Amino acid sequence: MMAVKGVDIERSTLARSAGYAAALLDPIYNRIREIGRTRSKIHTDDTRLPILAPSTGKTHKGALWVYVADDRNSGSKERRSPGIVPPWAAPARA
Repeated sequence: MMAVKGVDIERSTLARSAGYAAALLDPIYNRIREIGRTRSKIHTDDTRLPILAPSTGKTHKGALWVYVADDRNSGSKERRSPGIVPPWAAPARA
């Protein structure tokens, strides 16, 4: 994508940036994992999608995994996990 715009960035620079982003997201990942492990049921989705293979212009099979612990729509009486509230579900502040 950057090469198309005429910007030459080393692959190692891009990898280092991805590593920094992963380190910043680590506390969020740990909190979600901690909450997920307390749930009695977790819904999952495994969606296959094409991923562009680097430097070849071809695609290979990739996967996107989604895990949901909020089970209210199935009639569960289990309390909702604290700490993860989607922005659209947050109560309005006065």
